[in-house]
Amino acid sequence: MDRARTKALEVLIRLEKRGSPMDPLFDELVMEDPLLTDLDKAFVREVVYGVLRWRGRLDWVISAYSRIKPLRMERVVLSILRMGTYQLLFMDRVPSRAAVDESVKLAKGKGRKDVAPFINGILRGIAEGRKEIAYPPIHTEPLDYIAAYHSHPRWMVRRWLDQWGVDETVSLCTANNQIPPLTVRVNVLKGSRDEVINRLHDEKIEATPPPFSPVGVFLQKPPPLTSWGLFQEGWLQVQDEASQLVSFILAPRPGERVLDICAAPGGKTTHVAQLMEDEGEIVAVDVSPIKLSLLQENCRRLGISIVKALLTLDAQSPLPFSDGSFDRVLVDAPCTGLGTLRRNPDGKWRVAEADIPRLQKLQGRILAQAAPMVKQGGILVYSTCTMTPEENEGVIGPFLSEQGGVRLEGVSSSLPPGCEGLTDQEGYFRTFPHCHGTDGFFAARMRRE
Repeated sequence: MDRARTKALEVLIRLEKRGSPMDPLFDELVMEDPLLTDLDKAFVREVVYGVLRWRGRLDWVISAYSRIKPLRMERVVLSILRMGTYQLLFMDRVPSRAAVDESVKLAKGKGRKDVAPFINGILRGIAEGRKEIAYPPIHTEPLDYIAAYHSHPRWMVRRWLDQWGVDETVSLCTANNQIPPLTVRVNVLKGSRDEVINRLHDEKIEATPPPFSPVGVFLQKPPPLTSWGLFQEGWLQVQDEASQLVSFILAPRPGERVLDICAAPGGKTTHVAQLMEDEGEIVAVDVSPIKLSLLQENCRRLGISIVKALLTLDAQSPLPFSDGSFDRVLVDAPCTGLGTLRRNPDGKWRVAEADIPRLQKLQGRILAQAAPMVKQGGILVYSTCTMTPEENEGVIGPFLSEQGGVRLEGVSSSLPPGCEGLTDQEGYFRTFPHCHGTDGFFAARMRRE
Protein backbone atom coordinates (compact mmCIF):
# COMPACT_ATOMS: atom_id res chain seq x y z
CA MET A 1 0.00 0.00 0.00
CA ASP A 2 1.30 3.47 -0.93
CA ARG A 3 2.87 5.06 2.17
CA ALA A 4 2.28 8.66 1.09
CA ARG A 5 -1.43 8.10 0.46
CA THR A 6 -1.75 6.17 3.72
CA LYS A 7 -0.17 9.08 5.57
CA ALA A 8 -2.44 11.61 3.83
CA LEU A 9 -5.48 9.61 4.90
CA GLU A 10 -4.21 9.47 8.47
CA VAL A 11 -3.75 13.25 8.56
CA LEU A 12 -7.25 13.93 7.22
CA ILE A 13 -8.90 11.54 9.69
CA ARG A 14 -6.92 12.87 12.65
CA LEU A 15 -7.72 16.44 11.64
CA GLU A 16 -11.46 15.82 11.75
CA LYS A 17 -11.22 14.02 15.08
CA ARG A 18 -9.09 16.70 16.75
CA GLY A 19 -10.58 19.80 15.16
CA SER A 20 -7.28 21.62 15.72
CA PRO A 21 -5.23 23.69 13.23
CA MET A 22 -3.56 21.74 10.45
CA ASP A 23 0.05 22.96 10.54
CA PRO A 24 1.13 21.45 13.91
CA LEU A 25 -0.59 18.17 13.06
CA PHE A 26 1.01 18.05 9.61
CA ASP A 27 4.47 18.69 11.05
CA GLU A 28 3.98 15.95 13.65
CA LEU A 29 2.65 13.27 11.30
CA VAL A 30 4.40 14.09 8.03
CA MET A 31 7.41 16.38 8.26
CA GLU A 32 8.90 14.46 11.20
CA ASP A 33 8.33 11.02 9.62
CA PRO A 34 11.78 9.67 8.66
CA LEU A 35 10.29 7.01 6.40
CA LEU A 36 8.79 9.58 4.02
CA THR A 37 11.00 10.98 1.25
CA ASP A 38 10.88 14.67 0.32
CA LEU A 39 8.85 13.65 -2.73
CA ASP A 40 6.42 11.72 -0.50
CA LYS A 41 6.03 14.72 1.81
CA ALA A 42 5.31 17.02 -1.13
CA PHE A 43 2.68 14.58 -2.42
CA VAL A 44 1.03 14.31 1.02
CA ARG A 45 0.96 18.10 1.33
CA GLU A 46 -0.66 18.56 -2.07
CA VAL A 47 -3.31 15.90 -1.45
CA VAL A 48 -4.16 16.95 2.12
CA TYR A 49 -4.28 20.68 1.49
CA GLY A 50 -5.97 20.13 -1.87
CA VAL A 51 -8.74 18.06 -0.28
CA LEU A 52 -9.25 20.73 2.39
CA ARG A 53 -9.23 23.52 -0.19
CA TRP A 54 -11.73 21.85 -2.51
CA ARG A 55 -13.78 19.74 -0.08
CA GLY A 56 -17.06 21.41 -0.98
CA ARG A 57 -16.69 20.74 -4.71
CA LEU A 58 -15.37 17.22 -4.12
CA ASP A 59 -18.41 16.35 -2.02
CA TRP A 60 -20.72 17.77 -4.68
CA VAL A 61 -19.12 15.56 -7.34
CA ILE A 62 -19.17 12.49 -5.08
CA SER A 63 -22.87 13.12 -4.37
CA ALA A 64 -23.62 12.96 -8.08
CA TYR A 65 -22.22 9.41 -8.25
CA SER A 66 -23.25 8.00 -4.88
CA ARG A 67 -26.59 6.83 -3.56
CA ILE A 68 -25.24 7.61 -0.07
CA LYS A 69 -24.61 11.29 0.47
CA PRO A 70 -21.27 12.41 1.96
CA LEU A 71 -22.73 13.54 5.29
CA ARG A 72 -23.95 9.99 5.92
CA MET A 73 -20.70 8.22 5.01
CA GLU A 74 -18.18 6.90 7.48
CA ARG A 75 -15.23 9.24 8.00
CA VAL A 76 -12.64 6.87 6.54
CA VAL A 77 -14.74 6.07 3.46
CA LEU A 78 -15.48 9.71 2.73
CA SER A 79 -11.83 10.72 3.23
CA ILE A 80 -10.67 8.04 0.75
CA LEU A 81 -13.27 9.19 -1.78
CA ARG A 82 -12.24 12.82 -1.37
CA MET A 83 -8.58 11.96 -1.85
CA GLY A 84 -9.31 9.89 -4.95
CA THR A 85 -11.62 12.50 -6.43
CA TYR A 86 -9.07 15.26 -5.81
CA GLN A 87 -6.40 13.29 -7.65
CA LEU A 88 -8.75 12.66 -10.57
CA LEU A 89 -9.93 16.26 -10.91
CA PHE A 90 -6.91 18.32 -9.91
CA MET A 91 -3.70 16.28 -10.25
CA ASP A 92 -2.97 15.77 -13.95
CA ARG A 93 0.30 13.95 -13.32
CA VAL A 94 -1.46 11.16 -11.39
CA PRO A 95 -2.84 8.56 -13.82
CA SER A 96 -6.56 7.95 -13.35
CA ARG A 97 -6.01 4.23 -12.95
CA ALA A 98 -3.51 4.82 -10.13
CA ALA A 99 -5.86 7.24 -8.35
CA VAL A 100 -8.66 4.64 -8.42
CA ASP A 101 -6.62 1.52 -7.66
CA GLU A 102 -4.66 3.10 -4.80
CA SER A 103 -7.90 4.35 -3.23
CA VAL A 104 -9.30 0.82 -3.31
CA LYS A 105 -6.09 -0.47 -1.71
CA LEU A 106 -6.40 2.17 1.01
CA ALA A 107 -9.86 0.88 1.90
CA LYS A 108 -8.65 -2.72 2.02
CA GLY A 109 -5.63 -1.69 4.07
CA LYS A 110 -7.97 -0.12 6.61
CA GLY A 111 -9.84 -3.42 6.89
CA ARG A 112 -12.77 -2.23 4.79
CA LYS A 113 -12.87 -4.74 1.96
CA ASP A 114 -16.66 -4.48 2.13
CA VAL A 115 -16.63 -0.89 0.81
CA ALA A 116 -13.88 -1.41 -1.79
CA PRO A 117 -16.40 -2.08 -4.64
CA PHE A 118 -18.38 1.01 -3.58
CA ILE A 119 -15.27 3.21 -3.71
CA ASN A 120 -14.11 1.62 -6.97
CA GLY A 121 -17.48 2.22 -8.66
CA ILE A 122 -17.71 5.90 -7.68
CA LEU A 123 -14.12 6.77 -8.61
CA ARG A 124 -14.26 4.90 -11.91
CA GLY A 125 -17.43 6.75 -12.79
CA ILE A 126 -15.74 10.08 -12.01
CA ALA A 127 -12.61 9.09 -13.95
CA GLU A 128 -14.66 8.19 -17.02
CA GLY A 129 -16.93 11.24 -16.69
CA ARG A 130 -20.06 9.14 -16.86
CA LYS A 131 -22.24 11.97 -15.55
CA GLU A 132 -22.36 15.66 -16.32
CA ILE A 133 -21.96 17.56 -13.05
CA ALA A 134 -24.58 20.30 -12.81
CA TYR A 135 -24.09 23.06 -10.25
CA PRO A 136 -26.88 25.35 -9.01
CA PRO A 137 -27.41 28.39 -11.27
CA ILE A 138 -25.47 31.34 -9.88
CA HIS A 139 -28.08 33.93 -10.89
CA THR A 140 -30.94 32.34 -8.97
CA GLU A 141 -29.10 30.31 -6.32
CA PRO A 142 -25.81 32.13 -5.67
CA LEU A 143 -25.40 30.74 -2.16
CA ASP A 144 -25.70 27.11 -3.26
CA TYR A 145 -23.53 27.68 -6.33
CA ILE A 146 -20.66 29.42 -4.54
CA ALA A 147 -20.68 26.99 -1.62
CA ALA A 148 -20.45 23.99 -3.96
CA TYR A 149 -18.36 25.21 -6.87
CA HIS A 150 -16.00 27.47 -4.91
CA SER A 151 -15.88 25.13 -1.91
CA HIS A 152 -16.76 27.29 1.09
CA PRO A 153 -19.17 26.63 3.99
CA ARG A 154 -22.67 27.94 3.43
CA TRP A 155 -22.65 30.11 6.55
CA MET A 156 -19.48 31.84 5.38
CA VAL A 157 -20.79 32.43 1.87
CA ARG A 158 -24.09 33.75 3.22
CA ARG A 159 -22.33 36.33 5.39
CA TRP A 160 -20.15 37.51 2.53
CA LEU A 161 -23.09 37.73 0.12
CA ASP A 162 -24.93 39.93 2.63
CA GLN A 163 -21.83 42.04 3.17
CA TRP A 164 -20.41 42.41 -0.35
CA GLY A 165 -22.73 40.85 -2.96
CA VAL A 166 -22.23 38.08 -5.51
CA ASP A 167 -19.30 39.33 -7.59
CA GLU A 168 -17.17 40.29 -4.60
CA THR A 169 -17.90 37.01 -2.85
CA VAL A 170 -16.94 34.99 -5.92
CA SER A 171 -13.69 36.96 -6.23
CA LEU A 172 -12.85 36.40 -2.56
CA CYS A 173 -13.61 32.67 -2.69
CA THR A 174 -11.58 32.33 -5.89
CA ALA A 175 -8.60 34.02 -4.20
CA ASN A 176 -8.98 31.82 -1.13
CA ASN A 177 -8.60 28.76 -3.35
CA GLN A 178 -5.32 29.93 -4.88
CA ILE A 179 -2.05 28.65 -3.45
CA PRO A 180 -0.24 31.81 -2.29
CA PRO A 181 3.47 32.43 -2.81
CA LEU A 182 5.81 31.83 0.11
CA THR A 183 6.33 35.28 1.60
CA VAL A 184 9.27 36.07 3.87
CA ARG A 185 10.52 39.09 5.76
CA VAL A 186 14.16 40.09 5.48
CA ASN A 187 15.99 40.44 8.78
CA VAL A 188 17.45 43.90 8.26
CA LEU A 189 19.57 43.46 11.38
CA LYS A 190 21.77 41.28 9.15
CA GLY A 191 21.51 43.02 5.78
CA SER A 192 19.32 44.83 3.26
CA ARG A 193 16.57 43.35 1.13
CA ASP A 194 18.58 43.96 -2.05
CA GLU A 195 21.49 42.03 -0.57
CA VAL A 196 19.22 39.11 0.32
CA ILE A 197 17.56 39.08 -3.12
CA ASN A 198 20.99 38.98 -4.77
CA ARG A 199 21.97 36.04 -2.60
CA LEU A 200 18.71 34.28 -3.48
CA HIS A 201 19.37 34.80 -7.17
CA ASP A 202 22.87 33.41 -6.70
CA GLU A 203 21.20 30.28 -5.29
CA LYS A 204 18.96 30.15 -8.39
CA ILE A 205 15.84 30.92 -6.32
CA GLU A 206 13.26 33.21 -7.91
CA ALA A 207 12.73 36.15 -5.55
CA THR A 208 10.73 39.34 -6.12
CA PRO A 209 9.73 42.28 -3.89
CA PRO A 210 6.00 42.41 -3.04
CA PRO A 211 4.01 45.59 -3.71
CA PHE A 212 3.62 46.89 -0.14
CA SER A 213 6.22 45.76 2.41
CA PRO A 214 9.72 47.25 2.06
CA VAL A 215 11.20 44.21 3.83
CA GLY A 216 9.13 41.47 2.15
CA VAL A 217 10.13 38.99 -0.54
CA PHE A 218 8.08 36.52 -2.61
CA LEU A 219 9.88 33.21 -3.12
CA GLN A 220 9.31 30.48 -5.68
CA LYS A 221 10.36 26.91 -4.86
CA PRO A 222 12.88 27.54 -2.07
CA PRO A 223 14.72 24.62 -0.42
CA PRO A 224 13.23 23.02 2.73
CA LEU A 225 13.57 25.59 5.51
CA THR A 226 15.02 23.09 7.96
CA SER A 227 18.10 22.59 5.78
CA TRP A 228 18.35 25.99 4.08
CA GLY A 229 21.39 27.97 5.22
CA LEU A 230 19.97 31.43 4.47
CA PHE A 231 16.94 30.72 6.66
CA GLN A 232 18.75 28.90 9.44
CA GLU A 233 21.35 31.68 9.63
CA GLY A 234 18.55 34.13 10.45
CA TRP A 235 18.35 36.21 7.28
CA LEU A 236 14.66 35.42 6.71
CA GLN A 237 11.42 34.94 8.63
CA VAL A 238 8.28 33.46 7.04
CA GLN A 239 5.51 36.06 7.35
CA ASP A 240 2.67 37.24 5.11
CA GLU A 241 3.01 40.72 3.68
CA ALA A 242 -0.08 42.11 5.45
CA SER A 243 1.18 40.77 8.76
CA GLN A 244 4.48 42.57 8.19
CA LEU A 245 2.66 45.88 7.80
CA VAL A 246 1.08 45.64 11.28
CA SER A 247 4.46 46.25 12.93
CA PHE A 248 4.91 49.41 10.85
CA ILE A 249 1.54 50.59 12.20
CA LEU A 250 2.83 50.10 15.76
CA ALA A 251 5.91 52.14 14.68
CA PRO A 252 8.18 51.28 17.63
CA ARG A 253 11.38 53.24 18.19
CA PRO A 254 14.78 52.11 19.45
CA GLY A 255 15.04 52.22 23.24
CA GLU A 256 11.29 51.96 23.91
CA ARG A 257 9.50 49.40 26.09
CA VAL A 258 6.92 47.37 24.16
CA LEU A 259 4.31 44.85 25.32
CA ASP A 260 3.30 42.23 22.74
CA ILE A 261 0.14 40.37 23.76
CA CYS A 262 -0.72 37.05 22.06
CA ALA A 263 2.81 37.23 20.70
CA ALA A 264 3.74 33.65 19.77
CA PRO A 265 5.13 32.29 17.51
CA GLY A 266 6.74 35.68 17.02
CA GLY A 267 6.42 36.92 13.45
CA LYS A 268 5.36 40.39 14.57
CA THR A 269 7.44 40.29 17.77
CA THR A 270 10.69 39.78 15.89
CA HIS A 271 9.74 42.39 13.31
CA VAL A 272 9.06 44.90 16.09
CA ALA A 273 12.53 44.12 17.45
CA GLN A 274 14.03 44.78 14.02
CA LEU A 275 12.25 48.14 13.76
CA MET A 276 13.68 48.96 17.21
CA GLU A 277 17.16 48.04 15.89
CA ASP A 278 17.33 45.51 18.73
CA GLU A 279 17.53 48.33 21.27
CA GLY A 280 15.05 48.63 24.15
CA GLU A 281 12.81 45.96 25.67
CA ILE A 282 9.97 43.76 24.45
CA VAL A 283 7.81 41.75 26.83
CA ALA A 284 6.07 38.91 24.98
CA VAL A 285 2.93 37.34 26.43
CA ASP A 286 1.06 34.30 25.19
CA VAL A 287 -1.23 31.66 26.67
CA SER A 288 0.69 28.79 25.00
CA PRO A 289 4.06 27.76 26.43
CA ILE A 290 4.73 25.61 23.35
CA LYS A 291 4.27 28.57 21.04
CA LEU A 292 6.42 30.74 23.29
CA SER A 293 9.24 28.23 22.87
CA LEU A 294 8.91 28.75 19.10
CA LEU A 295 9.15 32.50 19.64
CA GLN A 296 12.29 32.01 21.70
CA GLU A 297 13.80 29.87 18.95
CA ASN A 298 12.95 32.50 16.31
CA CYS A 299 14.66 35.18 18.41
CA ARG A 300 17.76 33.01 18.73
CA ARG A 301 17.86 32.26 15.00
CA LEU A 302 17.35 35.90 14.01
CA GLY A 303 19.90 37.22 16.52
CA ILE A 304 17.37 39.25 18.54
CA SER A 305 18.23 40.04 22.17
CA ILE A 306 15.64 42.59 23.36
CA VAL A 307 12.76 40.15 23.97
CA LYS A 308 13.49 40.18 27.69
CA ALA A 309 10.56 38.18 28.99
CA LEU A 310 8.36 35.44 27.56
CA LEU A 311 5.41 35.06 29.90
CA THR A 312 2.73 32.37 29.79
CA LEU A 313 -0.32 34.41 30.71
CA ASP A 314 -4.02 34.49 29.92
CA ALA A 315 -4.29 38.07 28.67
CA GLN A 316 -8.03 38.33 29.38
CA SER A 317 -7.15 38.36 33.10
CA PRO A 318 -5.39 41.22 34.92
CA LEU A 319 -1.80 41.58 33.73
CA PRO A 320 1.14 41.70 36.18
CA PHE A 321 2.44 45.07 35.00
CA SER A 322 2.11 48.61 36.29
CA ASP A 323 -0.34 50.89 34.51
CA GLY A 324 1.35 53.14 31.97
CA SER A 325 4.57 51.12 31.99
CA PHE A 326 4.86 50.58 28.20
CA ASP A 327 5.47 53.01 25.35
CA ARG A 328 3.57 50.80 22.91
CA VAL A 329 1.29 47.78 23.20
CA LEU A 330 0.40 45.38 20.40
CA VAL A 331 -2.66 43.15 20.76
CA ASP A 332 -2.55 40.56 17.98
CA ALA A 333 -5.84 39.08 19.05
CA PRO A 334 -6.96 35.45 18.65
CA CYS A 335 -9.60 35.39 15.93
CA THR A 336 -11.45 33.21 13.43
CA GLY A 337 -8.57 33.61 10.97
CA LEU A 338 -10.87 33.88 7.94
CA GLY A 339 -8.35 36.14 6.23
CA THR A 340 -5.84 33.29 6.01
CA LEU A 341 -7.94 30.60 4.31
CA ARG A 342 -5.72 30.47 1.24
CA ARG A 343 -2.85 29.39 3.52
CA ASN A 344 -4.99 27.49 6.01
CA PRO A 345 -7.87 25.86 4.09
CA ASP A 346 -8.68 23.70 7.10
CA GLY A 347 -10.06 26.89 8.67
CA LYS A 348 -13.04 26.72 6.31
CA TRP A 349 -14.28 23.57 8.01
CA ARG A 350 -12.80 24.00 11.50
CA VAL A 351 -14.25 27.44 12.26
CA ALA A 352 -17.97 27.71 13.05
CA GLU A 353 -20.19 30.78 12.87
CA ALA A 354 -20.76 30.48 16.62
CA ASP A 355 -17.03 31.15 17.13
CA ILE A 356 -17.47 34.77 16.02
CA PRO A 357 -19.44 36.15 19.02
CA ARG A 358 -17.39 34.00 21.42
CA LEU A 359 -14.12 35.41 20.08
CA GLN A 360 -15.52 38.94 19.95
CA LYS A 361 -16.07 38.81 23.73
CA LEU A 362 -12.59 37.37 24.28
CA GLN A 363 -11.00 40.07 22.12
CA GLY A 364 -12.82 42.80 24.02
CA ARG A 365 -11.61 41.43 27.36
CA ILE A 366 -8.00 41.20 26.17
CA LEU A 367 -8.06 44.74 24.76
CA ALA A 368 -9.53 46.09 28.02
CA GLN A 369 -6.68 44.48 30.01
CA ALA A 370 -4.04 45.78 27.61
CA ALA A 371 -5.15 49.41 27.42
CA PRO A 372 -4.10 50.51 30.93
CA MET A 373 -0.56 49.30 30.23
CA VAL A 374 -0.02 52.12 27.70
CA LYS A 375 1.62 55.26 29.05
CA GLN A 376 0.23 58.74 28.37
CA GLY A 377 0.90 59.60 24.74
CA GLY A 378 1.66 55.94 24.01
CA ILE A 379 0.31 53.79 21.18
CA LEU A 380 -2.04 50.80 21.32
CA VAL A 381 -2.50 48.67 18.17
CA TYR A 382 -5.20 46.00 17.79
CA SER A 383 -4.94 43.56 14.88
CA THR A 384 -6.62 40.42 13.55
CA CYS A 385 -6.25 38.19 10.51
CA THR A 386 -9.98 38.02 9.85
CA MET A 387 -12.60 40.03 7.97
CA THR A 388 -15.70 39.74 10.17
CA PRO A 389 -16.96 43.17 11.31
CA GLU A 390 -17.79 41.77 14.77
CA GLU A 391 -14.13 40.92 15.45
CA ASN A 392 -12.77 44.16 14.03
CA GLU A 393 -14.67 47.45 14.25
CA GLY A 394 -17.22 45.58 16.40
CA VAL A 395 -14.51 45.28 19.06
CA ILE A 396 -12.93 48.72 18.62
CA GLY A 397 -16.21 50.69 18.70
CA PRO A 398 -17.40 49.44 22.11
CA PHE A 399 -13.87 49.58 23.50
CA LEU A 400 -13.46 53.27 22.62
CA SER A 401 -16.90 54.03 24.06
CA GLU A 402 -16.09 52.35 27.37
CA GLN A 403 -12.38 53.19 27.69
CA GLY A 404 -11.72 56.78 28.63
CA GLY A 405 -8.65 58.63 27.45
CA VAL A 406 -7.99 56.55 24.32
CA ARG A 407 -8.64 57.89 20.85
CA LEU A 408 -8.48 56.35 17.38
CA GLU A 409 -5.69 57.45 15.04
CA GLY A 410 -5.53 56.77 11.33
CA VAL A 411 -2.92 54.23 10.26
CA SER A 412 -1.96 55.84 6.95
CA SER A 413 0.85 58.03 8.31
CA SER A 414 2.66 55.03 9.82
CA LEU A 415 2.45 52.74 6.78
CA PRO A 416 5.28 52.56 4.21
CA PRO A 417 4.92 54.47 0.91
CA GLY A 418 2.65 52.77 -1.59
CA CYS A 419 0.17 51.52 1.01
CA GLU A 420 -2.37 54.32 0.59
CA GLY A 421 -5.06 51.94 -0.68
CA LEU A 422 -4.89 49.81 2.46
CA THR A 423 -6.66 52.34 4.69
CA ASP A 424 -10.44 52.78 4.80
CA GLN A 425 -12.36 55.99 5.45
CA GLU A 426 -12.45 55.36 9.22
CA GLY A 427 -8.65 55.11 9.29
CA TYR A 428 -8.52 51.34 9.81
CA PHE A 429 -6.00 49.10 8.05
CA ARG A 430 -7.72 46.48 5.88
CA THR A 431 -6.38 44.00 3.34
CA PHE A 432 -8.16 41.30 1.32
CA PRO A 433 -6.81 38.32 -0.63
CA HIS A 434 -8.76 39.17 -3.78
CA CYS A 435 -7.93 42.89 -3.71
CA HIS A 436 -4.33 43.04 -2.53
CA GLY A 437 -2.87 39.56 -2.95
CA THR A 438 -2.24 39.35 0.82
CA ASP A 439 -3.98 37.63 3.69
CA GLY A 440 -7.05 39.42 5.00
CA PHE A 441 -5.96 41.66 7.89
CA PHE A 442 -7.40 44.40 10.06
CA ALA A 443 -5.61 46.82 12.37
CA ALA A 444 -6.58 49.86 14.43
CA ARG A 445 -4.06 52.32 15.89
CA MET A 446 -5.02 54.16 19.08
CA ARG A 447 -3.28 56.68 21.32
CA ARG A 448 -3.66 57.25 25.06
CA GLU A 449 -4.20 60.96 25.58
